[in-house]
Amino acid sequence: MTPDLAQLIRNSGLPKFGCNNTYQEFDLTALLACNPEWWDYYWPRDKRLREGDFAKWTWDKPTAERYGLAHILGEWGDGLSIDSRVIHYGHSSGYQLLNLAYHYMGYGAELILIGYDLRYPEGYKRDKKDPGGDRHYFGEYPPELHHWPQVGPGGEMTGLLDCYLTINPDDYGIRIINCSPNSALDFFETGSLEDEI
Repeated sequence: MTPDLAQLIRNSGLPKFGCNNTYQEFDLTALLACNPEWWDYYWPRDKRLREGDFAKWTWDKPTAERYGLAHILGEWGDGLSIDSRVIHYGHSSGYQLLNLAYHYMGYGAELILIGYDLRYPEGYKRDKKDPGGDRHYFGEYPPELHHWPQVGPGGEMTGLLDCYLTINPDDYGIRIINCSPNSALDFFETGSLEDEI
């Protein structure tokens, strides 16, 4: 992400929902991280996470209790949960975050996706010692947090894409606009971040 686009997001005045390490760069409305191991790693190491003025969510009740996080029930299911007490797992923080943002924003919401490319960078290797690049705009996770979804021939994360395919925005009365360049998640409406903001 370019500095100009990051500043555009910061200055937009829009609610911002982020997953995992996005709190390090943006003032968020809410943060969701699905892996308990992520919370166990970052919570004791990062004061910005502990003291940040944003809602912090997880589906994992023991993790919520351990760190004083907001808890929402997680279930397996296709699409987004319409029960505001529940999110669907979707095998990723990004999928769960989309369901959480839907609960916050409701019918008629326009949800702009940023960083939803669901594709490994060219040259990335599934090797904890030398991955050959970073999967995320903020860098790579420490080796103890590495995990890999199923990957197709073009680096696309096929297992995760299959989950997103179950979401039809019309079923929820929302727009989902993916503003992530070169995204494998190309079955939602696409747009440019500058135009959508």
